[in-house]
Amino acid sequence: AVVSTQSTGVKDRVCIWDTALQRIRATLAHPDGVVKSVWAGDADNHLVTCCLDGVIRVWDVDQNVVVAEVTGHTAQLLDMRISQNLVVTAADDGVAKVFRIS
Repeated sequence: AVVSTQSTGVKDRVCIWDTALQRIRATLAHPDGVVKSVWAGDADNHLVTCCLDGVIRVWDVDQNVVVAEVTGHTAQLLDMRISQNLVVTAADDGVAKVFRIS
């Protein structure tokens, strides 16, 4: 599957493309812009999104639902990296944080 963002202006939607069937497999709507999205570890159905509203969301793309939300910054998220079940974030509050996701 391929991940892309869609929007009119701000990237507020993440689309998961099924490359074999050449169609959208899932559309994940967000309340604010999406900075980055990364597949979570070994799970092929969990996608982690880093958003301008300061929230990290873990999505089950088979069910089209958020299974976890992580907060802790006081400003917009700028970037994230994932290593196994840890997410390292950087935000406009000048702080880098490490969060554990399951």
